[in-house]
Amino acid sequence: MTEHSIRECQKSLDFVLGWFAKPVFIDGDYPESMKNNLSSLLPDFTESEKKFIKGTADFFALSFGPTLSFQLLDPQMKFRQLESPSLRQLLSWIDLEYNHPQIFIVENGWYVSGTTKRDDAKYMYYLKKFIMETLKAVRLDGVDVIGYTAWSLMDGFEWHRGYSIRRGLFYVDFLSQDKKLLPKSSALFYQKLIEKNGFPPLPENQPLEGTFPCDFAWGIVDNYIQVSQLTKPIRSVTKPYH
Repeated sequence: MTEHSIRECQKSLDFVLGWFAKPVFIDGDYPESMKNNLSSLLPDFTESEKKFIKGTADFFALSFGPTLSFQLLDPQMKFRQLESPSLRQLLSWIDLEYNHPQIFIVENGWYVSGTTKRDDAKYMYYLKKFIMETLKAVRLDGVDVIGYTAWSLMDGFEWHRGYSIRRGLFYVDFLSQDKKLLPKSSALFYQKLIEKNGFPPLPENQPLEGTFPCDFAWGIVDNYIQVSQLTKPIRSVTKPYH
């Protein structure tokens, strides 16, 4: 990664998080990258206002997930940023950038196709990945994460995407009259996760290292379709008329 890429990444985070986080958690003022790019739009804080703003949050409230309007932004406003599910990296960055605040993940999730019903394996995969990365940030990186909230309880209207995607732990049949809620696979997974308070050290949760037996067979399977043209002679029979 080049120095230019690092600066662009920092600028992107300043515009998304630093806009609010730096005044509250650092010095009461906007990030320098914002002041340099939006000097005519941002207000100037007095020294007394900076002192008043600084330290006015009980914790860092983080919302993390796919921005469904991201593709609508002007390319210059993205600062070459790509959507990424790397929650652990972001938690570590917030911890280092803003003086080790307590972080509460107040909204986190992903989305699946609107045709998905109760078997939402993709959503459950992302949910497990996010929570596992949160646990790694806590246990391995020393980040002070105090809570986690999954988004969302039930399927609903999603701004630019309408009903074409689903984010809920509970399936909603929008075409039915009573709109009955049915738990998805992800809801059952999240329920068990809360009951166990995470991922206890069970054998199925432990990484395994080793080699297979010497006579173990490895291979690759390929498939193809063979088309053969069969010709069959056609006899023409003329039946005389009487």
